Amino acid sequence: MFYEIGPIRPPSESQSLLIRVTRGCHWNKCYFCGLYKDCNFSTRPVDDVIADIKKAAEVYKNHNYTSCFLQDSDAFVLSTNRLLPIVEAVKREFPNMKYITSYARVDSILRKSESEIVELKQAGLNHLYCGMESGCDDVLKLINKGVTAEQVEEAGVLAKKAGMILSEFILLGIGGKKYSEDNALMTAKVLNAIRPDYIRVHATAIKPDTQLGEMLKNGKFELQSEEEIVREQKLFIENLEEINSYYVNEHIVNLLLEVRGNLAQDKQKMLAIINMFLSMSDEEKENFAVGRRINQYYTLSDMSIDGKRKRVSEYVNKLKAEGVDISLACNMLRSQMI
Repeated sequence: MFYEIGPIRPPSESQSLLIRVTRGCHWNKCYFCGLYKDCNFSTRPVDDVIADIKKAAEVYKNHNYTSCFLQDSDAFVLSTNRLLPIVEAVKREFPNMKYITSYARVDSILRKSESEIVELKQAGLNHLYCGMESGCDDVLKLINKGVTAEQVEEAGVLAKKAGMILSEFILLGIGGKKYSEDNALMTAKVLNAIRPDYIRVHATAIKPDTQLGEMLKNGKFELQSEEEIVREQKLFIENLEEINSYYVNEHIVNLLLEVRGNLAQDKQKMLAIINMFLSMSDEEKENFAVGRRINQYYTLSDMSIDGKRKRVSEYVNKLKAEGVDISLACNMLRSQMI
């Protein structure tokens, strides 16, 4: 029995029921993203979405789903009057559902009043994923995000005030060498004001078929090395207050996956892991970075596994002998992970 499913979800929603509410992205102008460039944005008729929810309930009648993600890039853009019956249908057809979640752009959150967001939350839509990317205006302009840092903060504070669980996605390295420090400091400042439930960190992976990829090719964007992105992350964490937010390098695209924890409890432990990496020799740091990208390592401790470091060293030497730029190679490998 067929029903429509979209192409994307947050990594943390891998076990969730997926229900497609919109197709594509209503903004679709971010310079780092190429996912929806060939897809015209549209909103699905509410009756069609509810029909899919009923089909899903039949297909998965023996599956105890407790979380549902509303696709695609931003179901929250729908008006409250259109979104409510969809949320209510999910709760009705899946009575054990505890979490209904959605991506939500900053401008989509700001289109709704606090009372509307409260109403949606009470109906069951209780977790928003916001791709703020950065809290630095220069970076937001560079990547054509279409919002300001002030709006990012306003939207985040509004969502939290309305009682939503809030995940904020940020991109390390998205400002390149020029804005690395500003990206770390200003993003931390905005997040300290929002105090989200989750800070979900992704290392930037620049795909060649995006506008940011063209900027890199034309010399208008200067790529950071893996080590430089880690140093940016260190500065970022240092400037985050010890707020009750869970910080997570959740995506395989990140270098130091073990850097995660509650900022109120684990901030120093996370910084210690970063410092462990930064204290290694240049050769070791390069070895780990490349080894992570070719799936030889998962955490820093994997470097001690017999034979792995030697195999990675041989691969690095081969790349260098061929004149390959290691930073560009790591970016290319990162981009294949998303």
